[in-house]
Amino acid sequence: MDLRRFITFKTVVEEGSFAQAARKLCCTQSTVTFQIQQLEQQLSYPIFEKVGRRMVLTPAGKLLLPRVRELTRVLEGIRQISASEEDVAGDLRVMVGETLLAYKMPDVLRLFRINAPKVRLSLQSVNCYAIRDSLLTDNTDLGVFYRVGHDDALQMEYFGQQELVLVASPQLQGFDFTKFDQHIPVSFIINEPQCVFRQIFESTLRERKITLENTIELWSIESIKRCVASNLGISFLPRFSVLRELESGELKELPFSSTSLSITALCAHHAGRTVTPAMKTFIDCMQQCLG
Repeated sequence: MDLRRFITFKTVVEEGSFAQAARKLCCTQSTVTFQIQQLEQQLSYPIFEKVGRRMVLTPAGKLLLPRVRELTRVLEGIRQISASEEDVAGDLRVMVGETLLAYKMPDVLRLFRINAPKVRLSLQSVNCYAIRDSLLTDNTDLGVFYRVGHDDALQMEYFGQQELVLVASPQLQGFDFTKFDQHIPVSFIINEPQCVFRQIFESTLRERKITLENTIELWSIESIKRCVASNLGISFLPRFSVLRELESGELKELPFSSTSLSITALCAHHAGRTVTPAMKTFIDCMQQCLG
């Protein structure tokens, strides 16, 4: 089979249309259409279908996509067998949890840029469940997130337990969240429902039969901290993300649990896929910076 047709197929999916794929591949749209038609003929099944004005993957096309991505990574690895570490190149897709990206990853990204300047890094901040699902469906190369579930299909590198802490402004530090069966007239300021530490906090409140005034959902951790410091409510966050504010006294820690509650930070990839030089370099940078 002509490998160029598989590359064209992958490019159409990534770019979203035949026309955009043609621009990226520096060819005509008719050439892209012809290569897709030839590929479908070779495979004996359709990989795209027209829905309205859009071309979308067929069920067979969706099954083919992760195999084609693996094929292109293998080709990239073959090209780099004789290359030195300084010549690590290619594309690398990384998804990172928001708190980890903001507070743990800057040093990693700086080191990675020094060690792999030719790599085209695509970085996206999403929640941990979305990262895990993207890894399982092979829609991203690496995920840096907090462990959710026990997925045997993922190869994981662990980067320590991250302690969680309940914080409030100095004006709200009188509330006691260790007592059962009570209503506390304060807002809980946090991000989306799939946030791992939000789920731990809300589950603990249910066990203790504690209710709050309401929940304020914000995407940015910095915005959450500013609102908490402004006396608008309390939040439950990784300690490393509020360490500066706790040290300065801008935020205060509230008693919440007799034992430390924590989440596991990790870097993972699909266990069945080839680790490219770019992936290995990124993991090495994480180990150097985060231990």
